[in-house]
Amino acid sequence: MTSHVARLYALAASILALFLAWIGISAAPWQTDEPPAAAAAQADPAAAALAAYERRLRRDARLVQRVLAQRERRQGVAPPPAVRIVTAAPAATTRSS
Repeated sequence: MTSHVARLYALAASILALFLAWIGISAAPWQTDEPPAAAAAQADPAAAALAAYERRLRRDARLVQRVLAQRERRQGVAPPPAVRIVTAAPAATTRSS
């Protein structure tokens, strides 16, 4: 190709093809209707155990939040802890001359 115009058209066509391929890949038409977490759980038992552990932790965290909210309603809002400032005594200086 010696024509500069042909080179520009080839460059524009290749950039267009790149973006069209990008759009096609990002659409992911090969995905199934099954959620990815369920597919991973079937493939790997360790992933299934980890997902179950995460669900249990989330459930426990919600329970803790509910218990704390009930305590605050019964007792009112707890005051913040008192801050205590501790300073060290000045060091004794001795001069030896």
